[in-house]
Amino acid sequence: MSGVEEQLLVLLYLFTIAAVVGILTTRYSRVQYTTGLLVAGLLISLIGSPVDVPLTSDLILLALLPALVFDDALNIDVRSFRENIVPILTLSVVGLLVSIGLIALVGGTVFGFSLAIAVLFGAIIMPTDPVSVLSVFEELGVPKRLNTLVEGESLLNDGVSIVVYSSALAVIVEAETQGVDPSDFVTPSVFLADVGIGIFEALVGGAVVGGAVGYAAYEVISRVDDELTAVVISFIAAYGVYLFLDLLGSSGVIGTLVAGIFLAARPSRTEISPATSFTVEAIWGYAAFIANTLVFVTLGVVTPFDLLLEYAPQIVAAIVVVFVARAIVIYPLVSLLNRWLDRPISRAYQHVLSWSGIHASVSIALVLGFAESFSGPLTEQLSALVFGVAAFTLLFNGTTMGRVVDRVGISKQRPPERLYEALLGRLNGVDAALETAERLLEDDEIPTSVFENITTVYRRERAELDTAIERLLDMHPDIREHEERLGQHRILIAEYEAISEAMQRGEISDDVGERLLDDVKVELDRVLSDEWTIEDPTPDGFTPYWRRELNRVGVEVRRDDHETTGDDDVAGGTDRSAK
Repeated sequence: MSGVEEQLLVLLYLFTIAAVVGILTTRYSRVQYTTGLLVAGLLISLIGSPVDVPLTSDLILLALLPALVFDDALNIDVRSFRENIVPILTLSVVGLLVSIGLIALVGGTVFGFSLAIAVLFGAIIMPTDPVSVLSVFEELGVPKRLNTLVEGESLLNDGVSIVVYSSALAVIVEAETQGVDPSDFVTPSVFLADVGIGIFEALVGGAVVGGAVGYAAYEVISRVDDELTAVVISFIAAYGVYLFLDLLGSSGVIGTLVAGIFLAARPSRTEISPATSFTVEAIWGYAAFIANTLVFVTLGVVTPFDLLLEYAPQIVAAIVVVFVARAIVIYPLVSLLNRWLDRPISRAYQHVLSWSGIHASVSIALVLGFAESFSGPLTEQLSALVFGVAAFTLLFNGTTMGRVVDRVGISKQRPPERLYEALLGRLNGVDAALETAERLLEDDEIPTSVFENITTVYRRERAELDTAIERLLDMHPDIREHEERLGQHRILIAEYEAISEAMQRGEISDDVGERLLDDVKVELDRVLSDEWTIEDPTPDGFTPYWRRELNRVGVEVRRDDHETTGDDDVAGGTDRSAK
């Protein structure tokens, strides 16, 4: 049997297992698909697999991971990701490094590791992989921000962990070659400097290269606007960026993530037809599904049960250490970060973030990479610890996440909220259809009679959607208040950015600009408070800077000097400004 035939046989074997699991999880919805795959793989590993399933580091990192990252990037809520980039970066960079440091401190005492191996183990075991968690989030309808925090941290800390792992592995390999102890080969300060430079290059270099490729891919796709060609170009962008940065020693994860986000976030993608966008997203969704299927079922099949039994006490200790390190990082770090965040991360969110520390695909890939470079008892010990922690967190954390969300009291989407979301989603779809129809008419691609027939139906549906949304908001004032608060927050952010840009252009002095920005900050704080309402958006006794200056100079502005709206709004100030 040729090598290609053997590989096809392995794929058919794995997909057969996945098909059986898929049928069972469809009939018994309480079992998640990914959990079912892992359990099936573990059972096969326990009784012995009839087919030898090769799992390598390159298969996960180079073949499967780019598909998972690019699909996440295409579908992530870009606005929410941008709004939460500070806590995401803090958790994925600072948090990960601190947790690796904690593992390094106890690694010698608990596991008998040298300092270099303890650092390597920390870099292998601490990156998160919340596939199971996010599927639970989707079922429960948890708040979008929590979903973004968990997903964003996982995407970025994968790239950071690979940098630390590569630096530590390079030191260990070089020390082994020279026959010296790693501590004699490199000092901690030099190692930390190397890691710091590597992380900076990964974040900045990955963002620059990924952004450039994402922009180029968008421009090419928008000019061609052919569905199949767009899929090919997106494939080149995703894997091209990943492999290019990987060859340079930078982070392919960060580059692929940014390329996907940039491609998805280009101004509403109005220059790309909805059909092309849908096809690209659908194909990558299927690719990610297949990648996840292969990762989880293979992980179960190749789990070394003999090593798990041999190192069972140390695996238990590793689970405890990993949980404690995660908790030590999340709670103090987030509490400190909350002092500077406009929207603090609640304690309930912190509990979920701590529990979402599932360690799977990247951790397995990294320990396999180590096993490809070294052999012996140390490799067996690391493999047992990583596979043991991965299996436990997937089976335990993943299956109990729903109960944790219930226990901490995180509000789920009620039926009215889900209906409101559905109405808004359909409204966006109708608007996109009307815009596309108008573009086709302008380009003489459809006759006027066809345009009228099509748009009549869509305009009628849009009117029905508008009416339904207003009636729903009237029936549920809490949803209306939430939307008013969210809208006011975005408007105030736009005010803040406009004033800042005017300062940068020199149109207003820094002194005046800072006073105007302070006014906006007051209103932003008010929006985040429980006392805020649309009728009373600012604190009692607050007078904005521009009104104080009017009074000081002696310029009077009466309401009847300008045109007012039904609620007495004025350009540049409303009733709230007169307080």
